[in-house]
Amino acid sequence: MSRVWTLRSSAADFPGCLRDLEDRAPATLYGVGNRDLVAGIDPDRAVTIVGARRSGAYGRGVAHELAYGAGAAGLVVVSGMALGCDSEAHEGTLAAGGETIAVLANGPDVPYPRSKAELHRRIVRAGGAVVAEQPPGREPEPRFFPERNRIMAALAGTVVIVEGRHRSGTRHTANEAARLGREVGAVPGPVTSSLSELPNELIRDGAAVIRDPQDLLDLGLGVGEVSVRGVGPPLDPALAEALGAVEAGAATCDAVALEAGLEGRPAAVALARLELIGYVAADPLGRYTRTTLAAPPER
Repeated sequence: MSRVWTLRSSAADFPGCLRDLEDRAPATLYGVGNRDLVAGIDPDRAVTIVGARRSGAYGRGVAHELAYGAGAAGLVVVSGMALGCDSEAHEGTLAAGGETIAVLANGPDVPYPRSKAELHRRIVRAGGAVVAEQPPGREPEPRFFPERNRIMAALAGTVVIVEGRHRSGTRHTANEAARLGREVGAVPGPVTSSLSELPNELIRDGAAVIRDPQDLLDLGLGVGEVSVRGVGPPLDPALAEALGAVEAGAATCDAVALEAGLEGRPAAVALARLELIGYVAADPLGRYTRTTLAAPPER
């Protein structure tokens, strides 16, 4: 296990963005990994990406893609290492070779949830950091989770909500971001999904719409400062029909075949090809979701 270090609020190298919390700033921040990354964090070059723990393939996929784009553009990605969207935000950043900070509701040397112990190690090995207000060895308690959310909101100048129910811990992070004057963005989701309740509500109330990494970068850095919006290769008619079916809500091979008017085998081949070139992603149950890769304009 990496050595635990501290950043005290009385010290000159305490992150300035945490001082925005005023009397609610942590007296001491404990961490493992890259201390300089945390001490020198520039909130204008950092984004917090959070969402539901019990997320669907849509939320996990979007969190991963947003974080990949942010990490590739040189932003520090902050999240909470929880199951679902948070873990995928760290994974996406690591896949892009970027830097990420996990904020825990327990000691920084205690991987939580336990199933994310390897992710904890990889964040540290890749030059990132794991931080917490709780001292080393401390196990999580329910009251620690809303307390850590204010730290996640304060560390970055932009906070993006991927998924969340109306009443959830993710709402607390969004509220803290608004209270601190951070830029708040939200990923729109299906109105029939309870996981879309919070982001859709935030958009209704004025949060920026985040459809892809480009929207995130435009919000955090300024429109057009960095361009990452990807455009995929041209599609033949069968692939275009299958992709259109997924975009219309068909999530399984059978549903795509029915929607697109294809036989079962051609539908399966089309979905495999679309996944290979990056237009769709499949979860372990074989359900397909659309990625943010744009199709080229029709000629």
